[in-house]
Amino acid sequence: MNNPLARSGSAIISQARLLKQWSRDLLHLQSEDIVTVSELSCVLPDCPPRETVIVVLFTSGETRQISIHKALLEVDHDDIVRAIAPNSA
Repeated sequence: MNNPLARSGSAIISQARLLKQWSRDLLHLQSEDIVTVSELSCVLPDCPPRETVIVVLFTSGETRQISIHKALLEVDHDDIVRAIAPNSA
């Protein structure tokens, strides 16, 4: 099985860190809240080939998942703004 993240590991890590920071800033998270960023692939019909998923684990126990139908390296700040907007507290 090929690892789609292996070919540009340092770029993926840098981009994931940036997406985490943007998410923290936009959601006004506390330092104790946890943010994870993953890129998933899908082979189902009508499913995008790559999807970036941001999961926020709040200290309150709440969890929020934000999905962006783009590869992790293609996600920009505006994509996160749009994805968060309908879910903002």
